[in-house]
Amino acid sequence: MINKKQRLFYLLITLLTFIFIISPFFIDLLWARPGGGHSYSGGGSGSGGSGGDGIAMLIYLIFSLLPPYISIPLVIVIFILYNINQRKNKNENKTVISSPGFQAKYAKHNNIESEIQKLKIVDPNFSRILFLDFVSSIFNKYYTWYGTKEFKNLSPFLGEQEILNSKRTSNRQRITEIVIGSMKISEIKFFQNITGIAVDINANYTLTIKNKSTRYSLTERWYFNRKAGILSPEPEKMQKLACPNCGAPADFTDNGVCQSCGTKINTGEMQWFVKKHNVINLNVLRTSGLAHYEPERGTMLPTIYQGSLNTFLVQFSQLHNLDWNTWRPSFEEKVIKEYFFRIYEAWSKNRLKKVRNLLTDRLYESFMFWINTYKSAGLTNKLENINISNVQFVRMDLDKFYESITVRIFASSLDYVVDKSGKVRGGSNKRPRAFSEYWTFIRRTGVEKDEYDYSTCPNCGAPADKIGQAGVCEYCGTKINNGDFSWVLAIITQDEVYTG
Repeated sequence: MINKKQRLFYLLITLLTFIFIISPFFIDLLWARPGGGHSYSGGGSGSGGSGGDGIAMLIYLIFSLLPPYISIPLVIVIFILYNINQRKNKNENKTVISSPGFQAKYAKHNNIESEIQKLKIVDPNFSRILFLDFVSSIFNKYYTWYGTKEFKNLSPFLGEQEILNSKRTSNRQRITEIVIGSMKISEIKFFQNITGIAVDINANYTLTIKNKSTRYSLTERWYFNRKAGILSPEPEKMQKLACPNCGAPADFTDNGVCQSCGTKINTGEMQWFVKKHNVINLNVLRTSGLAHYEPERGTMLPTIYQGSLNTFLVQFSQLHNLDWNTWRPSFEEKVIKEYFFRIYEAWSKNRLKKVRNLLTDRLYESFMFWINTYKSAGLTNKLENINISNVQFVRMDLDKFYESITVRIFASSLDYVVDKSGKVRGGSNKRPRAFSEYWTFIRRTGVEKDEYDYSTCPNCGAPADKIGQAGVCEYCGTKINNGDFSWVLAIITQDEVYTG
Protein backbone atom coordinates (compact mmCIF):
# COMPACT_ATOMS: atom_id res chain seq x y z
CA MET A 1 0.00 0.00 0.00
CA ILE A 2 1.09 3.55 -0.72
CA ASN A 3 0.67 6.06 2.09
CA LYS A 4 -0.31 9.73 1.68
CA LYS A 5 3.27 11.06 1.68
CA GLN A 6 4.26 8.59 -1.04
CA ARG A 7 1.30 9.64 -3.17
CA LEU A 8 2.34 13.29 -2.89
CA PHE A 9 5.89 12.32 -3.81
CA TYR A 10 4.73 10.37 -6.88
CA LEU A 11 2.46 13.24 -7.87
CA LEU A 12 5.39 15.65 -7.65
CA ILE A 13 7.55 13.36 -9.79
CA THR A 14 4.81 13.11 -12.40
CA LEU A 15 4.32 16.87 -12.45
CA LEU A 16 8.05 17.52 -12.89
CA THR A 17 8.12 14.93 -15.65
CA PHE A 18 5.39 16.67 -17.60
CA ILE A 19 7.01 20.08 -17.11
CA PHE A 20 10.30 18.66 -18.39
CA ILE A 21 8.69 17.01 -21.42
CA ILE A 22 6.34 19.73 -22.61
CA SER A 23 8.51 22.78 -21.89
CA PRO A 24 10.02 22.76 -25.40
CA PHE A 25 6.54 23.40 -26.84
CA PHE A 26 6.45 26.90 -25.34
CA ILE A 27 8.49 29.68 -26.90
CA ASP A 28 9.58 33.03 -25.47
CA LEU A 29 10.92 35.50 -28.01
CA LEU A 30 13.81 37.19 -26.26
CA TRP A 31 15.57 40.42 -27.09
CA ALA A 32 18.36 42.76 -26.03
CA ARG A 33 20.74 45.26 -27.61
CA PRO A 34 19.58 47.14 -30.69
CA GLY A 35 20.17 44.31 -33.16
CA GLY A 36 18.82 41.35 -31.19
CA GLY A 37 21.89 40.91 -29.11
CA HIS A 38 22.54 38.65 -26.18
CA SER A 39 19.28 36.72 -26.35
CA TYR A 40 18.84 36.45 -30.12
CA SER A 41 19.86 32.79 -30.22
CA GLY A 42 17.63 32.03 -27.29
CA GLY A 43 14.45 33.15 -29.00
CA GLY A 44 12.54 30.01 -29.86
CA SER A 45 15.48 27.76 -29.22
CA GLY A 46 13.45 25.37 -27.12
CA SER A 47 15.16 22.98 -24.75
CA GLY A 48 18.68 23.04 -26.11
CA GLY A 49 20.86 20.10 -27.00
CA SER A 50 20.84 17.94 -23.89
CA GLY A 51 17.26 16.64 -23.97
CA GLY A 52 18.26 13.01 -24.58
CA ASP A 53 20.63 12.93 -21.60
CA GLY A 54 17.97 14.55 -19.39
CA ILE A 55 15.37 11.98 -20.45
CA ALA A 56 17.74 9.09 -19.63
CA MET A 57 18.49 10.50 -16.18
CA LEU A 58 14.79 11.06 -15.50
CA ILE A 59 13.89 7.47 -16.47
CA TYR A 60 16.68 6.15 -14.25
CA LEU A 61 15.30 8.11 -11.27
CA ILE A 62 11.74 6.97 -11.95
CA PHE A 63 12.70 3.28 -12.00
CA SER A 64 14.84 3.78 -8.89
CA LEU A 65 12.22 5.59 -6.82
CA LEU A 66 8.83 4.33 -8.00
CA PRO A 67 7.17 0.89 -7.88
CA PRO A 68 6.79 -0.92 -11.26
CA TYR A 69 3.04 -0.40 -11.57
CA ILE A 70 3.66 3.37 -11.55
CA SER A 71 7.10 3.66 -13.13
CA ILE A 72 6.39 1.55 -16.25
CA PRO A 73 3.23 3.46 -17.37
CA LEU A 74 4.97 6.76 -16.58
CA VAL A 75 8.00 5.89 -18.70
CA ILE A 76 5.72 4.88 -21.58
CA VAL A 77 4.04 8.29 -21.39
CA ILE A 78 7.46 9.96 -21.35
CA PHE A 79 8.56 8.10 -24.48
CA ILE A 80 5.35 8.98 -26.31
CA LEU A 81 5.57 12.70 -25.47
CA TYR A 82 9.29 12.81 -26.19
CA ASN A 83 8.86 11.17 -29.62
CA ILE A 84 6.00 13.53 -30.49
CA ASN A 85 8.20 16.48 -29.62
CA GLN A 86 11.16 15.09 -31.57
CA ARG A 87 9.02 14.58 -34.68
CA LYS A 88 7.64 18.09 -34.29
CA ASN A 89 11.14 19.57 -34.10
CA LYS A 90 12.28 17.44 -37.03
CA ASN A 91 9.41 18.66 -39.18
CA GLU A 92 10.07 22.27 -38.16
CA ASN A 93 13.69 21.91 -39.15
CA LYS A 94 12.61 20.65 -42.55
CA THR A 95 9.89 23.16 -43.31
CA VAL A 96 10.39 26.10 -41.00
CA ILE A 97 13.80 26.77 -39.59
CA SER A 98 16.00 25.11 -42.20
CA SER A 99 19.37 25.22 -40.48
CA PRO A 100 22.02 24.10 -42.97
CA GLY A 101 25.67 24.19 -42.04
CA PHE A 102 27.91 27.19 -42.42
CA GLN A 103 29.28 26.13 -45.80
CA ALA A 104 25.82 25.30 -47.17
CA LYS A 105 24.49 28.71 -46.18
CA TYR A 106 27.48 30.40 -47.76
CA ALA A 107 27.08 28.43 -51.00
CA LYS A 108 23.38 29.29 -51.22
CA HIS A 109 24.17 32.94 -50.60
CA ASN A 110 26.77 32.98 -53.38
CA ASN A 111 24.19 31.52 -55.74
CA ILE A 112 21.73 34.31 -54.87
CA GLU A 113 24.48 36.89 -55.43
CA SER A 114 25.14 35.46 -58.86
CA GLU A 115 21.43 35.62 -59.72
CA ILE A 116 21.23 39.25 -58.58
CA GLN A 117 24.09 40.16 -60.90
CA LYS A 118 22.24 38.45 -63.76
CA LEU A 119 19.16 40.50 -62.94
CA LYS A 120 21.19 43.73 -62.99
CA ILE A 121 22.38 42.92 -66.51
CA VAL A 122 18.80 42.83 -67.87
CA ASP A 123 17.58 45.52 -65.45
CA PRO A 124 20.36 48.09 -64.75
CA ASN A 125 17.92 49.98 -62.48
CA PHE A 126 17.56 47.07 -60.07
CA SER A 127 18.68 47.94 -56.54
CA ARG A 128 18.54 45.38 -53.74
CA ILE A 129 18.10 48.21 -51.24
CA LEU A 130 15.18 49.76 -53.11
CA PHE A 131 13.55 46.41 -53.83
CA LEU A 132 13.59 45.32 -50.18
CA ASP A 133 12.29 48.75 -49.18
CA PHE A 134 9.42 48.21 -51.63
CA VAL A 135 8.79 44.74 -50.15
CA SER A 136 8.70 46.28 -46.68
CA SER A 137 6.05 48.79 -47.80
CA ILE A 138 3.91 46.08 -49.42
CA PHE A 139 4.15 43.85 -46.32
CA ASN A 140 3.26 46.70 -43.97
CA LYS A 141 0.31 47.98 -46.01
CA TYR A 142 -0.95 44.47 -46.74
CA TYR A 143 -1.50 43.77 -43.06
CA THR A 144 -2.43 47.34 -42.06
CA TRP A 145 -5.17 47.52 -44.71
CA TYR A 146 -6.21 43.85 -44.49
CA GLY A 147 -10.00 43.68 -44.20
CA THR A 148 -10.45 47.43 -44.78
CA LYS A 149 -11.67 49.45 -47.76
CA GLU A 150 -8.13 50.84 -48.25
CA PHE A 151 -6.95 47.37 -49.27
CA LYS A 152 -8.05 48.11 -52.85
CA ASN A 153 -5.09 50.48 -53.16
CA LEU A 154 -2.87 47.40 -53.26
CA SER A 155 -4.72 45.88 -56.21
CA PRO A 156 -1.97 46.64 -58.81
CA PHE A 157 0.60 44.95 -56.55
CA LEU A 158 -1.30 41.72 -55.75
CA GLY A 159 -2.18 38.63 -57.73
CA GLU A 160 -5.80 37.47 -58.05
CA GLN A 161 -5.52 34.82 -55.33
CA GLU A 162 -4.15 37.29 -52.79
CA ILE A 163 -7.03 39.66 -53.48
CA LEU A 164 -9.58 36.82 -53.15
CA ASN A 165 -8.02 35.72 -49.85
CA SER A 166 -8.36 39.22 -48.42
CA LYS A 167 -12.10 39.32 -49.18
CA ARG A 168 -12.67 36.31 -46.92
CA THR A 169 -11.40 38.21 -43.88
CA SER A 170 -13.82 39.35 -41.19
CA ASN A 171 -14.01 43.10 -40.72
CA ARG A 172 -13.65 42.45 -36.99
CA GLN A 173 -10.04 41.42 -37.53
CA ARG A 174 -7.30 44.06 -37.36
CA ILE A 175 -3.50 43.82 -37.52
CA THR A 176 -1.46 46.64 -35.97
CA GLU A 177 2.01 47.43 -34.58
CA ILE A 178 3.78 45.71 -37.47
CA VAL A 179 7.54 45.39 -37.00
CA ILE A 180 9.83 43.81 -39.60
CA GLY A 181 12.92 42.29 -38.03
CA SER A 182 14.75 41.08 -41.15
CA MET A 183 14.29 40.43 -44.86
CA LYS A 184 16.43 38.51 -47.30
CA ILE A 185 16.16 37.42 -50.91
CA SER A 186 15.97 33.63 -50.80
CA GLU A 187 15.42 32.77 -54.46
CA ILE A 188 15.51 34.34 -57.95
CA LYS A 189 14.02 32.63 -60.99
CA PHE A 190 14.19 33.61 -64.66
CA PHE A 191 11.46 32.31 -66.95
CA GLN A 192 10.76 33.15 -70.58
CA ASN A 193 8.23 35.88 -69.81
CA ILE A 194 8.49 36.32 -66.04
CA THR A 195 11.13 37.12 -63.44
CA GLY A 196 10.43 35.89 -59.92
CA ILE A 197 11.96 36.77 -56.54
CA ALA A 198 11.20 35.09 -53.22
CA VAL A 199 11.78 37.08 -50.02
CA ASP A 200 11.87 35.65 -46.50
CA ILE A 201 10.46 38.09 -43.94
CA ASN A 202 10.79 37.81 -40.16
CA ALA A 203 8.34 40.08 -38.38
CA ASN A 204 5.87 40.45 -35.55
CA TYR A 205 2.48 42.12 -35.21
CA THR A 206 -0.58 42.44 -32.98
CA LEU A 207 -3.73 40.64 -34.16
CA THR A 208 -7.03 41.86 -32.70
CA ILE A 209 -10.17 39.75 -33.15
CA LYS A 210 -13.38 40.83 -31.42
CA ASN A 211 -11.44 43.18 -29.12
CA LYS A 212 -8.99 40.45 -28.03
CA SER A 213 -5.37 41.24 -28.96
CA THR A 214 -2.47 38.78 -29.29
CA ARG A 215 1.08 39.49 -30.37
CA TYR A 216 2.63 37.05 -32.88
CA SER A 217 6.10 36.50 -34.29
CA LEU A 218 6.19 35.03 -37.77
CA THR A 219 8.33 34.03 -40.71
CA GLU A 220 6.78 34.31 -44.15
CA ARG A 221 7.99 33.77 -47.71
CA TRP A 222 6.62 36.25 -50.26
CA TYR A 223 6.84 35.52 -53.98
CA PHE A 224 7.12 38.56 -56.27
CA ASN A 225 6.71 38.32 -60.03
CA ARG A 226 7.21 40.81 -62.83
CA LYS A 227 7.13 40.78 -66.61
CA ALA A 228 10.59 39.94 -67.95
CA GLY A 229 12.58 42.69 -69.63
CA ILE A 230 11.19 45.81 -67.92
CA LEU A 231 13.21 48.29 -65.86
CA SER A 232 12.71 48.95 -62.16
CA PRO A 233 11.21 52.37 -61.35
CA GLU A 234 13.39 55.16 -59.96
CA PRO A 235 13.71 55.55 -56.15
CA GLU A 236 10.85 58.03 -55.79
CA LYS A 237 8.40 55.44 -57.13
CA MET A 238 9.98 52.48 -55.32
CA GLN A 239 10.19 54.08 -51.89
CA LYS A 240 6.48 54.70 -51.68
CA LEU A 241 3.46 52.82 -52.93
CA ALA A 242 2.72 54.89 -56.00
CA CYS A 243 1.13 54.49 -59.40
CA PRO A 244 3.83 52.92 -61.59
CA ASN A 245 2.62 55.07 -64.47
CA CYS A 246 2.25 58.63 -63.10
CA GLY A 247 3.91 58.35 -59.68
CA ALA A 248 0.88 59.62 -57.73
CA PRO A 249 0.29 58.13 -54.24
CA ALA A 250 -1.56 54.80 -54.37
CA ASP A 251 -5.25 55.51 -54.94
CA PHE A 252 -6.82 52.82 -57.10
CA THR A 253 -10.26 51.47 -57.88
CA ASP A 254 -11.15 47.84 -57.17
CA ASN A 255 -10.10 47.05 -60.75
CA GLY A 256 -6.65 48.61 -60.36
CA VAL A 257 -7.32 51.88 -62.21
CA CYS A 258 -5.25 54.83 -60.97
CA GLN A 259 -7.64 57.61 -59.97
CA SER A 260 -5.02 60.24 -60.80
CA CYS A 261 -4.08 59.30 -64.39
CA GLY A 262 -6.88 56.86 -65.26
CA THR A 263 -4.45 54.10 -66.26
CA LYS A 264 -5.37 50.47 -65.62
CA ILE A 265 -2.33 48.97 -63.94
CA ASN A 266 -2.05 45.32 -64.89
CA THR A 267 -0.11 43.24 -62.36
CA GLY A 268 3.51 42.77 -63.31
CA GLU A 269 3.40 45.05 -66.36
CA MET A 270 5.24 47.97 -64.74
CA GLN A 271 6.11 46.90 -61.20
CA TRP A 272 6.60 43.81 -59.01
CA PHE A 273 3.47 42.18 -57.60
CA VAL A 274 2.81 39.52 -54.96
CA LYS A 275 1.97 36.24 -56.65
CA LYS A 276 1.48 34.51 -53.29
CA HIS A 277 2.86 34.34 -49.77
CA ASN A 278 3.24 31.42 -47.37
CA VAL A 279 3.40 31.44 -43.59
CA ILE A 280 6.45 29.38 -42.67
CA ASN A 281 6.34 29.84 -38.92
CA LEU A 282 3.90 31.51 -36.53
CA ASN A 283 4.20 31.72 -32.74
CA VAL A 284 2.62 33.69 -29.96
CA LEU A 285 5.17 36.32 -28.99
CA ARG A 286 5.98 36.19 -25.31
CA THR A 287 8.15 38.85 -23.71
CA SER A 288 8.54 37.21 -20.32
CA GLY A 289 12.21 36.57 -21.13
CA LEU A 290 13.26 40.21 -21.58
CA ALA A 291 15.80 39.96 -18.76
CA HIS A 292 17.02 36.51 -19.83
CA TYR A 293 20.56 36.17 -21.19
CA GLU A 294 21.79 33.53 -23.65
CA PRO A 295 25.47 32.88 -24.43
CA GLU A 296 26.86 34.71 -27.46
CA ARG A 297 26.95 31.99 -30.13
CA GLY A 298 28.50 33.52 -33.22
CA THR A 299 31.39 35.61 -31.92
CA MET A 300 33.96 32.91 -32.70
CA LEU A 301 32.57 32.07 -36.15
CA PRO A 302 34.82 32.99 -39.09
CA THR A 303 34.07 36.30 -40.78
CA ILE A 304 32.14 36.00 -44.05
CA TYR A 305 33.63 38.14 -46.82
CA GLN A 306 32.00 38.97 -50.12
CA GLY A 307 33.68 37.07 -52.94
CA SER A 308 33.92 40.16 -55.17
CA LEU A 309 34.79 42.59 -52.37
CA ASN A 310 38.12 43.76 -53.83
CA THR A 311 36.48 44.51 -57.19
CA PHE A 312 33.87 46.71 -55.53
CA LEU A 313 36.50 48.46 -53.40
CA VAL A 314 38.36 49.46 -56.57
CA GLN A 315 35.13 50.65 -58.22
CA PHE A 316 34.16 52.64 -55.12
CA SER A 317 37.59 54.29 -54.96
CA GLN A 318 37.45 55.25 -58.62
CA LEU A 319 33.87 56.49 -58.36
CA HIS A 320 34.75 58.89 -55.53
CA ASN A 321 38.33 59.61 -56.63
CA LEU A 322 39.83 58.55 -53.32
CA ASP A 323 42.58 56.38 -51.91
CA TRP A 324 40.95 53.45 -50.10
CA ASN A 325 43.75 53.03 -47.54
CA THR A 326 43.39 56.68 -46.54
CA TRP A 327 39.60 56.83 -46.65
CA ARG A 328 38.92 53.62 -44.76
CA PRO A 329 40.31 54.63 -41.31
CA SER A 330 38.49 57.97 -41.57
CA PHE A 331 35.19 56.23 -42.34
CA GLU A 332 35.80 53.78 -39.51
CA GLU A 333 36.29 56.58 -36.97
CA LYS A 334 33.79 59.22 -38.18
CA VAL A 335 30.94 56.93 -39.27
CA ILE A 336 31.16 53.36 -37.94
CA LYS A 337 32.41 54.05 -34.43
CA GLU A 338 30.62 57.38 -34.08
CA TYR A 339 27.26 55.87 -35.07
CA PHE A 340 27.89 52.76 -32.95
CA PHE A 341 28.52 54.74 -29.76
CA ARG A 342 25.70 57.23 -30.35
CA ILE A 343 23.10 54.56 -31.19
CA TYR A 344 24.03 52.33 -28.25
CA GLU A 345 23.96 55.29 -25.87
CA ALA A 346 20.53 56.39 -27.17
CA TRP A 347 19.22 52.81 -26.80
CA SER A 348 20.51 52.55 -23.24
CA LYS A 349 18.87 55.88 -22.26
CA ASN A 350 15.61 55.25 -24.19
CA ARG A 351 16.26 58.39 -26.27
CA LEU A 352 16.27 57.08 -29.83
CA LYS A 353 14.95 60.36 -31.20
CA LYS A 354 18.45 61.77 -30.73
CA VAL A 355 19.74 59.38 -33.42
CA ARG A 356 16.64 59.38 -35.64
CA ASN A 357 18.66 60.86 -38.52
CA LEU A 358 21.12 57.93 -38.40
CA LEU A 359 18.54 55.13 -38.78
CA THR A 360 16.34 54.02 -41.66
CA ASP A 361 12.60 53.93 -41.00
CA ARG A 362 12.43 50.14 -40.68
CA LEU A 363 15.31 49.93 -38.20
CA TYR A 364 13.96 52.81 -36.12
CA GLU A 365 10.50 51.23 -35.94
CA SER A 366 11.99 47.93 -34.84
CA PHE A 367 14.10 49.60 -32.13
CA MET A 368 11.15 51.63 -30.83
CA PHE A 369 8.92 48.57 -30.54
CA TRP A 370 11.41 46.80 -28.29
CA ILE A 371 12.21 49.89 -26.24
CA ASN A 372 8.47 50.34 -25.62
CA THR A 373 8.18 46.64 -24.76
CA TYR A 374 10.91 47.06 -22.15
CA LYS A 375 9.17 50.16 -20.81
CA SER A 376 5.81 48.40 -20.49
CA ALA A 377 7.54 45.67 -18.45
CA GLY A 378 9.21 48.27 -16.25
CA LEU A 379 12.67 47.36 -17.56
CA THR A 380 15.60 49.08 -19.27
CA ASN A 381 18.49 47.46 -21.16
CA LYS A 382 21.69 49.21 -20.07
CA LEU A 383 24.83 49.23 -22.24
CA GLU A 384 27.89 50.83 -20.64
CA ASN A 385 31.67 50.96 -21.01
CA ILE A 386 31.37 50.15 -24.71
CA ASN A 387 34.62 49.26 -26.42
CA ILE A 388 35.23 48.41 -30.08
CA SER A 389 38.21 46.10 -30.51
CA ASN A 390 38.09 45.47 -34.27
CA VAL A 391 36.23 46.49 -37.43
CA GLN A 392 36.34 44.32 -40.57
CA PHE A 393 35.01 45.50 -43.94
CA VAL A 394 33.20 42.49 -45.38
CA ARG A 395 30.87 43.64 -48.14
CA MET A 396 30.15 46.47 -50.56
CA ASP A 397 27.30 46.91 -53.06
CA LEU A 398 27.09 49.53 -55.78
CA ASP A 399 24.12 50.09 -58.04
CA LYS A 400 22.63 52.93 -60.04
CA PHE A 401 20.92 54.54 -57.06
CA TYR A 402 22.60 53.33 -53.86
CA GLU A 403 25.86 52.14 -52.37
CA SER A 404 26.16 50.12 -49.19
CA ILE A 405 28.97 49.00 -46.91
CA THR A 406 28.75 46.11 -44.44
CA VAL A 407 31.24 45.74 -41.60
CA ARG A 408 31.68 43.25 -38.82
CA ILE A 409 32.15 45.02 -35.50
CA PHE A 410 33.81 43.24 -32.57
CA ALA A 411 32.95 44.94 -29.30
CA SER A 412 32.32 44.50 -25.60
CA SER A 413 30.21 46.29 -23.02
CA LEU A 414 28.47 45.95 -19.71
CA ASP A 415 25.13 44.60 -20.87
CA TYR A 416 22.36 44.20 -18.31
CA VAL A 417 18.66 44.79 -17.61
CA VAL A 418 17.36 46.80 -14.65
CA ASP A 419 13.88 47.38 -13.26
CA LYS A 420 12.39 50.72 -12.19
CA SER A 421 14.12 50.53 -8.83
CA GLY A 422 17.50 50.05 -10.49
CA LYS A 423 17.82 46.41 -9.47
CA VAL A 424 19.69 44.23 -11.97
CA ARG A 425 17.30 41.62 -13.40
CA GLY A 426 19.56 40.08 -16.03
CA GLY A 427 23.10 40.27 -17.34
CA SER A 428 25.96 41.82 -15.39
CA ASN A 429 26.88 45.40 -14.52
CA LYS A 430 30.38 44.26 -13.53
CA ARG A 431 31.59 41.81 -16.20
CA PRO A 432 31.92 43.04 -19.81
CA ARG A 433 30.24 40.91 -22.45
CA ALA A 434 32.07 40.37 -25.76
CA PHE A 435 30.08 40.15 -28.99
CA SER A 436 30.17 40.88 -32.71
CA GLU A 437 27.55 42.15 -35.16
CA TYR A 438 27.33 42.93 -38.87
CA TRP A 439 26.25 46.53 -39.56
CA THR A 440 25.15 47.72 -43.02
CA PHE A 441 25.30 51.41 -43.95
CA ILE A 442 23.69 52.88 -47.07
CA ARG A 443 24.01 56.15 -49.02
CA ARG A 444 22.67 57.52 -52.29
CA THR A 445 25.03 57.11 -55.22
CA GLY A 446 26.84 60.36 -55.96
CA VAL A 447 26.78 61.70 -52.38
CA GLU A 448 30.31 62.53 -51.25
CA LYS A 449 29.69 63.47 -47.62
CA ASP A 450 30.79 60.96 -45.00
CA GLU A 451 30.74 62.48 -41.53
CA TYR A 452 27.54 63.96 -40.14
CA ASP A 453 26.91 67.33 -38.50
CA TYR A 454 24.64 66.10 -35.73
CA SER A 455 23.61 69.59 -34.61
CA THR A 456 21.98 70.84 -37.84
CA CYS A 457 19.67 69.70 -40.62
CA PRO A 458 21.85 68.70 -43.62
CA ASN A 459 19.37 70.36 -45.99
CA CYS A 460 18.46 73.75 -44.48
CA GLY A 461 21.07 74.15 -41.75
CA ALA A 462 18.48 74.72 -39.01
CA PRO A 463 19.07 73.22 -35.54
CA ALA A 464 18.46 69.47 -35.54
CA ASP A 465 16.09 69.74 -32.59
CA LYS A 466 12.90 69.02 -34.50
CA ILE A 467 13.34 65.72 -36.32
CA GLY A 468 9.98 63.92 -36.29
CA GLN A 469 9.22 60.22 -35.99
CA ALA A 470 9.36 59.92 -39.80
CA GLY A 471 12.87 61.41 -39.97
CA VAL A 472 11.62 64.70 -41.43
CA CYS A 473 13.04 68.10 -40.47
CA GLU A 474 10.11 70.18 -39.21
CA TYR A 475 11.80 73.41 -40.37
CA CYS A 476 12.14 72.58 -44.08
CA GLY A 477 10.04 69.41 -44.47
CA THR A 478 12.94 67.36 -45.85
CA LYS A 479 13.37 63.67 -45.06
CA ILE A 480 16.97 63.33 -43.92
CA ASN A 481 17.34 59.65 -42.97
CA ASN A 482 17.13 58.06 -46.44
CA GLY A 483 20.82 58.36 -47.40
CA ASP A 484 20.38 61.46 -49.58
CA PHE A 485 22.84 63.47 -47.46
CA SER A 486 25.18 60.98 -45.82
CA TRP A 487 25.37 57.40 -44.53
CA VAL A 488 22.48 55.89 -42.55
CA LEU A 489 22.37 52.57 -40.71
CA ALA A 490 19.99 50.18 -42.47
CA ILE A 491 20.58 46.68 -41.04
CA ILE A 492 22.07 45.02 -37.95
CA THR A 493 22.58 41.26 -38.32
CA GLN A 494 23.69 38.90 -35.57
CA ASP A 495 26.86 36.98 -36.36
CA GLU A 496 25.31 33.52 -35.94
CA VAL A 497 22.77 34.12 -38.74
CA TYR A 498 24.74 36.32 -41.14
CA THR A 499 25.31 34.63 -44.51
CA GLY A 500 26.78 37.48 -46.56
